Amino acid sequence: KGHYARLNDPCVHALHCRARAELRRMLAREIEIDPHDIPIVPDRHGKPHCPRQEASDLDFSVAHSNQCAIIGMGEVQGLGVDVELISGEQPPPPLVDVVFHPDELEQWLALPLEQRSAAFAHAWVIKEAALKAVGTGLDGSPHEVRIRIDAKGHVWPVVTDGWVFERLHVAPNYAAWLAVMP
Repeated sequence: KGHYARLNDPCVHALHCRARAELRRMLAREIEIDPHDIPIVPDRHGKPHCPRQEASDLDFSVAHSNQCAIIGMGEVQGLGVDVELISGEQPPPPLVDVVFHPDELEQWLALPLEQRSAAFAHAWVIKEAALKAVGTGLDGSPHEVRIRIDAKGHVWPVVTDGWVFERLHVAPNYAAWLAVMP
């Protein structure tokens, strides 16, 4: 329920279906079989995977928000992507507490009000992409993924132990990041 309840919206459902169809096409090109023969099933945390032996060395991640979808795929141990529309609205306080570690919250609160929405969106997608890469998704704790926010509202992951993060420029007014674990 929860996160997937939005699929009742016909536009959201259509985007979800198009993203899954494209994921099947991408996998089909990689493992050289028909897209209709590619099962995509969620693991216990909801992360999609393909149980076919031919796809065992591939990891992938799918994210969508509003009218934008992204797919990341690679021959890596763990990969995650996330995308969110930068709405311009302030996030509710309970969500702020879930996302930010206390010192991150201090950095975020130091920003002018008009910079906070974009900074929150970037912090959220960095953390969710990393949690997808480790395979827990939002069953994990966003506090485990650390970020830094500068005085101009730019957000960066605090990278350790060989992690790779890449900001993705997918469309105006969207925050999107890729995370690859070592």
